[in-house]
Amino acid sequence: MPRRTHGEDRKRIVTTKFIKVAKPFVGEEEVAAIREVLLSGSYVSGDKVAEFERRFADYIGVRHAVAVNSGTAALHIALEAIGIGKGDEVIVPPLTFFATISSVLYVGAVPVFADIDLDDLCLSHESTEKYISPKTKAIIPVHLFGCAAKMAGFISLSGKYGIPVIEDCAQAHGTEYNGKKVGGLGKAGTFSFFATKHMTTGEGGMITTNDPHVAEEARIIRNHGMSSPDVHERLGYNNRMTEIEAAMGLVQLKKLDDLNKKRIENSEYILERIRALSWAEVPVASNSVRHTYFWCPVMVRPESGKTIDELKEHLKNNEIGFRQRYQEPLYRQNVLKKIDLDYSHVNLPNAESVVGKVLGLPNHPGLTKQDLDRIIDVLKEF
Repeated sequence: MPRRTHGEDRKRIVTTKFIKVAKPFVGEEEVAAIREVLLSGSYVSGDKVAEFERRFADYIGVRHAVAVNSGTAALHIALEAIGIGKGDEVIVPPLTFFATISSVLYVGAVPVFADIDLDDLCLSHESTEKYISPKTKAIIPVHLFGCAAKMAGFISLSGKYGIPVIEDCAQAHGTEYNGKKVGGLGKAGTFSFFATKHMTTGEGGMITTNDPHVAEEARIIRNHGMSSPDVHERLGYNNRMTEIEAAMGLVQLKKLDDLNKKRIENSEYILERIRALSWAEVPVASNSVRHTYFWCPVMVRPESGKTIDELKEHLKNNEIGFRQRYQEPLYRQNVLKKIDLDYSHVNLPNAESVVGKVLGLPNHPGLTKQDLDRIIDVLKEF
């Protein structure tokens, strides 16, 4: 491809549109569903929420789904419903959004960090086993960037030690492991419906489980601890999902497989064409995983002589958006020191080697082939 002059680069920046890394996909169907609820006068914990729970449970392949008002609330309530509490230890990955950790702290438990696998960047079950102690009461593998963690290993650990596994599926709606959807493989699964997820209700979350006791406890906890009007069984929260969110969720759920299909096609189109570039390193999912690409992840090989900051600047100059999160392992977050948790001794080599070095490329369902080819051309020029 002919090399552009600086003048040509400047002209392209002015004349080409900015390619967003992510955006929600909603239309007139969601508008009509929300309008119906607004005019009904029923806004909380009604028929739409109940239907959304049933349909989401069917989609994941579990017996029960409990709708709540955020993915964080889903994980927090799942922990409480399973009985995790003060002084318990919960094994977590260091590379994920902080809500995975804050949910453990909310119930008074202590996060214990295990390392990640470098091939898929998810929690390692081999590393996890090294940190199991008599205080370990749960393990939370995160299906990061839309890639399933190696669940066979975690299910084996659960059986060996009698420790429940809670799947954090906030980035993995429709992801599959060995032909089964994540969220139905452990004791419970938790999902987020934030604006840029695979499907959205604006905000919102869902707990999935095959355990009727966990489901019943979760329903009580999300609604002020009430088992019936004026009967409070336990300390609960106001974490209910609204009818408006559920109505939107029902429409989005119908679209999810098509949105995921396009997201997967876009991601694989890009990654297949940049994988051979001397600077590009792409995490690899195992053949047992159907990756749904919440992120289209790429790293810069250190031996290439290039850096992630140079790649970011190159993408910015060419009007291409990207994601970059998780600049340091979670055990270095300042808030942990402020609540007297000392992780100064923790150093997990795999996590340390990749934090701050993963970029998510644009891969959303709205991209055209022209957009994808432009992204690839810009990456080839780097």
